[in-house]
Amino acid sequence: MSMNDNDASGGDACTQAAHWYARLQTLPVSARTLEQFFEWRKGEGNREAFDAVDRLYRKTGTLVDRPAIITATEQAMTRSAAPPSRRYPWLGTMAAAVVGVVAVGLTAFAVWPSGGERYATKIGEQRSIRLADGSKVMLDTDTALTVSFARDARRISLGRGQAYFTVAHDAARPFTVDAGGTRVLATGTQFDVQRSGDRIDVTLVEGRVRISSQERSVAQLQAGQRVIVDGSRTSPVQAIDTTPTIAWTQGRIVLDGMTLEHAIGEVNRYVNTPVRLDAPGFANARISGSVETGDVGSFTTAVTALLPLKAQTNSDGSVTLRP
Repeated sequence: MSMNDNDASGGDACTQAAHWYARLQTLPVSARTLEQFFEWRKGEGNREAFDAVDRLYRKTGTLVDRPAIITATEQAMTRSAAPPSRRYPWLGTMAAAVVGVVAVGLTAFAVWPSGGERYATKIGEQRSIRLADGSKVMLDTDTALTVSFARDARRISLGRGQAYFTVAHDAARPFTVDAGGTRVLATGTQFDVQRSGDRIDVTLVEGRVRISSQERSVAQLQAGQRVIVDGSRTSPVQAIDTTPTIAWTQGRIVLDGMTLEHAIGEVNRYVNTPVRLDAPGFANARISGSVETGDVGSFTTAVTALLPLKAQTNSDGSVTLRP
């Protein structure tokens, strides 16, 4: 999308803001263009109009036809009288950074409000976020990731934990999730990625993804398939029922077929006071059922009903299972 000087200067503030927003999404952005933008922004009502366009873009993830932008912008400006500098403190920093990039001739990254945003959850916390392109990400307990969107790419870096991705289709901008040396490439799909150190567990619910590790392709998944990459080792692709894997998005842990040791590990991911097993002989005992995330009481009650174990609550709030 392009724009000329007549577009920038003609019409009311809403029209001009829509044109400027589109122009700043299109590379390369020259220093002269940024100077013109900063000068325009000084005009009465222009900063507010630009912020309103940005709010609309963050909600929709796309620059729709200009009449719709203008109408929505006017409505947004009417609803909100908050000082724009408080609403979007990133704008000045973003513009200054772009000036520096243009000055040294680097145009690899677009002017993108959501670039480099970091999200994290604490132990026991879950969080759902909507990205600028319309994609959705749900973060499980103790998860950290970074979102970096550019004009030709959408990149997520999963530092730790687990996340479920619902990707808005955009063939021109691949959506990638990097977790250590493993990369998941998708265009429009739904999948789950869990990272624990070098172990990356990918489950595909809908669509297709391609997985690479250490810059080499290791697997292509179809819906209902799973693969685990652990350092230099890659498991065979497995056909699975994805429901237990993504049950956490509904606040539950499905334990069917898990060993007791594995189940305790899953339960402990959601609590600060863990469950401990002081009975090595029962570590591989299989259990079934499901519990709410963080509900240690229901879990230990179920375990002691299934197995000849007792639950002892310790002074620090942790629970020990023993014969």
